Amino acid sequence: MKLKHIVPLCALFAFLFIGAAGSVFAFSFGPPDGRTGAPNETTCASVGCHAGNELNASGGSLVLTIPETYMPNEVYEIVVDLARVGQSRWGFEMTAVDANGAKAGTFELADEANTLLTEANGKQYVKHNAAGTAAGTADANQWIVKWTAPDADIGSITFYAAGNAADGTFGPDKDYIYTTAAESTPPIPTVSGVSLEADSMAQSTMDASTGVTYTLTVKNTGNMTDTLMLNVSPEVGVGGSVIGKLSRASVELDADASADVTLTVAGDELTAPDDYEVTVTVVSGTDTTKTAAVTTTTTIEMPPMPEFPAWDVNEDGTVNIQDLVLVAGQFGQSGESLAGDVNGDGEVNVLDLVAVSAHFGEVTAAQAQ
Repeated sequence: MKLKHIVPLCALFAFLFIGAAGSVFAFSFGPPDGRTGAPNETTCASVGCHAGNELNASGGSLVLTIPETYMPNEVYEIVVDLARVGQSRWGFEMTAVDANGAKAGTFELADEANTLLTEANGKQYVKHNAAGTAAGTADANQWIVKWTAPDADIGSITFYAAGNAADGTFGPDKDYIYTTAAESTPPIPTVSGVSLEADSMAQSTMDASTGVTYTLTVKNTGNMTDTLMLNVSPEVGVGGSVIGKLSRASVELDADASADVTLTVAGDELTAPDDYEVTVTVVSGTDTTKTAAVTTTTTIEMPPMPEFPAWDVNEDGTVNIQDLVLVAGQFGQSGESLAGDVNGDGEVNVLDLVAVSAHFGEVTAAQAQ
């Protein structure tokens, strides 16, 4: 009788052990889907299968290496690093979703011997398989998978992952569950832009050969480093022309940076008095449709007529015998606008001769210049 009861009891114990062991061993072949800790998902800690320790307990870590930004259809290597000193068996599960929680991109196996793929609830999961638990590997383990970005910009993509740092005893009390999330954003669109300003828009000079200078401030208003190219309009004027010259023809600037460039506008001895317009244009090196321009107006003025003292009667720059001869030639005359009326009293007389004689031999101021 006793043997009859012993046999069924042994069978019952064997059944219970196999059933319990089955639940323990089952996750070594990959966790159930939906255990990444993503929105509307659980973890193996929260459902109780590995609930021996608090979630994300101190002393361990789960780190994802993902692209900071993604380009449509590009293939990236994703690295999963799980660590906790003293542990020796490892597991993970990961998914990638968009802002609405839908599948984002496609995982591919880079290491088929240690990872596997599943799909559920409109999501794709990559996780460890039996060999991927790396039994006996102490303190840390790593998995590498491939991920192909979506074929278009779908906004930010979040990678959710959960990892189990286990001790290999098949009991949940010494397992540690860690979760993490990492975001990959679409590339920032390249924006090119330039601006150009002058310290003054108009200047004047009587010295056409020396000309005038303008300080131009060129700025990169884009969001990336750019080489900005500057051009000046052709020479203007007929005969004696006016030309604009730049201190440099290009400048490399970081985003939002600026630099000063000198514009010199000058003519020559034949340049006629007039207003001369010179235009400077700056062009983005990354997008030649992005331009800016300023137009300066340089006025070339007529030099003032030289002023001669009255005793330089013939205005040749020297007081000499010729001036005395001119006064003597008008001696005794009276009236207005007489060149010999040196003292301006309306008459040409001895007083005018005395005035010229007093300055005889002098070089006038106009001649001295």
